[in-house]
Amino acid sequence: MIKADTHSAPSKGWTKANIVVLVLLLFVGALYVLNTWSPSSYGIVLNLIGVEDSGLARGAPRAIRSDEWAVVTPLTQATVNNHFERYNQTSLYQEDLRINYGLPIHDWGIVFKPTMWLYGWVNPAYAYSFHWFAITALFIVGYAWLLRWFGATPVLAFSLAIGLYFTGMVQFWWSEKGPIFALFPWVLLPFATRWPIWLKAMAFYWLAVVWLLTNFYPPMQVSLAFVGAVLLLARAPELLRPARLGLLALAAALAAATVALYLGDYLRETASTLYPGARRSSGGLDLLLVASWIFPSLNFDRNFDAAFANICEVGTVGMYYVLLILVFLDYRNWRALLNDKWSTWVLGGAALLMLAWVTLPLPWWAGAPFLWHYVPPSRMQFASGVLLLFFLFFVASRLGLRLTWLRMAISVVSLVLGAAVGDALSKSTDWHDWLALPILVFAFLYARRSPRQAHGAFAIASLVIGILIFFRFNPTQSAWPIFNHSETGVTRALDAMQASNHGILAASGFPGASANGLGYRSLSHVTAVPKLAFWKQHFPHMPQDELDAVFNRYAHIIPTFDRNPRLLQPDAIAVPAADFITEPNVRYLNEPYATADKGGNIDSAELEGNSLLLSGWAPWSGGMEAQALEVFMNPEPAGAARRLVVLRPDVAKALGRDELMMSGFKLRIPFHEELSHKPDICIYFHTTQGEPPVLLQNPPGLPYCQSSESMNP
Repeated sequence: MIKADTHSAPSKGWTKANIVVLVLLLFVGALYVLNTWSPSSYGIVLNLIGVEDSGLARGAPRAIRSDEWAVVTPLTQATVNNHFERYNQTSLYQEDLRINYGLPIHDWGIVFKPTMWLYGWVNPAYAYSFHWFAITALFIVGYAWLLRWFGATPVLAFSLAIGLYFTGMVQFWWSEKGPIFALFPWVLLPFATRWPIWLKAMAFYWLAVVWLLTNFYPPMQVSLAFVGAVLLLARAPELLRPARLGLLALAAALAAATVALYLGDYLRETASTLYPGARRSSGGLDLLLVASWIFPSLNFDRNFDAAFANICEVGTVGMYYVLLILVFLDYRNWRALLNDKWSTWVLGGAALLMLAWVTLPLPWWAGAPFLWHYVPPSRMQFASGVLLLFFLFFVASRLGLRLTWLRMAISVVSLVLGAAVGDALSKSTDWHDWLALPILVFAFLYARRSPRQAHGAFAIASLVIGILIFFRFNPTQSAWPIFNHSETGVTRALDAMQASNHGILAASGFPGASANGLGYRSLSHVTAVPKLAFWKQHFPHMPQDELDAVFNRYAHIIPTFDRNPRLLQPDAIAVPAADFITEPNVRYLNEPYATADKGGNIDSAELEGNSLLLSGWAPWSGGMEAQALEVFMNPEPAGAARRLVVLRPDVAKALGRDELMMSGFKLRIPFHEELSHKPDICIYFHTTQGEPPVLLQNPPGLPYCQSSESMNP
C-alpha cells in the first residue's frame, strides 16, 4: 500500500503559474477575439436567412441552445441596432431592454458590465467575442484562485478549475448562463486578499452587482449565494465578528439595492406574472442525475442525445474526480478532520442540505428558509456541484489518499458498470465511458510512482476525460456574420414583406427574437415582461381574465393563423398573424381557370370545425405584392381566408434557391358549417404580376375542383 501526501499548502510556484497562465490567456485571447470567435449557435439563424459563409469554424450549432441563439444574441443585436438605448425602438413592442439578460445598454448600468465595455468602441463582432473570451478566462482563473485560497497547489487549482469548466452543466448552459458561472468566484475573492476590510467590502459590492447584472437569474444565483456564504464561513470565520459582519451585510444590501434600482421596472412587472413570477419548486430529482455526478456521461450518448428530458436538463457538475476521491480517500484518517472541526461541519453540513433538496421529495416550504422554493433542483446542479468539489478537495487534502490495487480494482469495476449502464440507457456504445478506463489506470500508475503527485494526477485525469466528453458540445462560431451579414434573397423578401404591411413583419418561422435582431419590426419576438396594454388594444374582445391567463408572462410570441390567441406552453403564445396583416393577398375566384400549368405544392389539408386548414409552398419569383393566391372551391367559403407566410428552408435547399426560403404559406378558409369531407379545391399563384397563373398540386385525398358554379368573391 502506498499513501499519497495530498496536503496542499500554497506553494511558491503560484507566481510562476500565474505568469504562465497570463501569457497563455493573452495569446489565446488575441487569437480568439481577432477571429471574432464565440460559442454561439446563431449559425442556425444565419442558415435560415441564406448567408453563404456562416463563419462556423468548428463544431455544429445546437438548436437546444435556443435561449442563446434565439433570444440573448438577437437581443444583443437589437441593442446594437438601437444605438445602445434603453428602449427597443426597432421592436413592434417598444420594450424595455433592462431585463434579466445582461445587454450592453449605454446607461449607468454599463459600469457594472465590464465584459461589455468594448461595445460602441469597436465593431460589435469584436465586442461580442471579447465578452465570451473574458467570461471563459474569468471562470478558469476565478475558480483556480478560489481553490488556491483553500490550499490548492497551482496544478490542482487550475486542473480542477478547468475540469469544472468541462462539465455538463457548464457546457450545456454556457452560451447563456456562462456569466453566472464565471463571475461567482470573483464575488468571494476580495476576502482572500490582505486588503483592509473596508476595501474588501467595496470590491465585494461592485463584483456582486457585476455578477447579478451581467445575467440575472435568481434560481441559480440564490443557490450560489448559499454556497458563497458557506465557503466564506468555512475559510474566513472572522467575518462573523459583529463589525465585519455588519460591514459585509451593508455591502450586500447596497448591492441588492443597486440591482433593484436598475432592474426595478423589470422586477415589479415580473413579480405579478403567472410565469415566472408565480413559479414555486419542491425538492427531488431523478437519481440518474445524481449518479451522473460520478459518471459524467451516464445520461447521454456520444451525439449528446439524452436518455430522458433534453440534453440541457441532464447537465450536472459530473467529474471523474468525484469517483476517484471517494474510492481512494484514506478513511482511516477521519480524525484529521477534527483538527478543523469548523470547516468540516460547515462544508459537510451544507453539502448534505443541498443533497437533501436535490434528491428528496421535500415540500416547497422545507426550502423556504434559504429561498430554495424558487430553485428547481435541476437549477441547483451547478451550485451543489461546486460545493461538492470544494468539500471533496478539503477532505482529500486532510485525509490523504491510499493507492492500493484493491481500490484500483474497485474504481475499474465502477467504471465498467457505469459505462455499461450508460450504454444501456442510450442504447449505443459511448466511447467516452470506455476511454476513461485507460486514462484513469495511467493516472493511478503514475500516482504509485509519485505519491506526492497523486492528487494532481487524478485531477488532471479527470480534466482530460472531461475535455474529451464535453469539448465538442459548443461550436466555435465567428461573430462577424452575426453583426455584419450581407443581404440575401431571404432578407430582401423580408424587407418587401415588411414594407408592404405598414412596417410590420408578420411571418412565421423565425424563432424567438431572431427577426427583431435582424432589424425587423416583427410580430414574432420574445417579451421578457408582458405587454398587456398592447394586447388589450389588439384583442379588445378578450375578457380581462382570459387575456391575463394568456399574456401575463415571459413569452415567445409565435405568429399563427389561429382565430384567437392561445397559450402553447408556459413561455410561448400563439398569436393570430391575420390581425397584423394589412392585405393577405388571397381572393376567391368565380370560375376556375380553363388551363394552368402545375407548380408548387399543397402539403396538407385538414378539417378543423368549420374551417379547412391548408399548408404548402409556391415558388414566388416577384416581390411580396406579387405573392397572391387565388382560390376556387366547392362548397362556397363563408368569409375571408387567413394567411400566414411560413419559412421553408427545406424547399430552398431542395431546389437550390435561397429566395424560396419565404415560399411557404398556411391558409385557414372558413365555411358556413362543419364539413363532413374535404371540399374540391383549386389554388393558383402568380410567379410575377401579369404572368399566367400556376395551379398548386393537391396532395392525395384532396380533389381538384370539378365544378364551375359561381361563387361570390
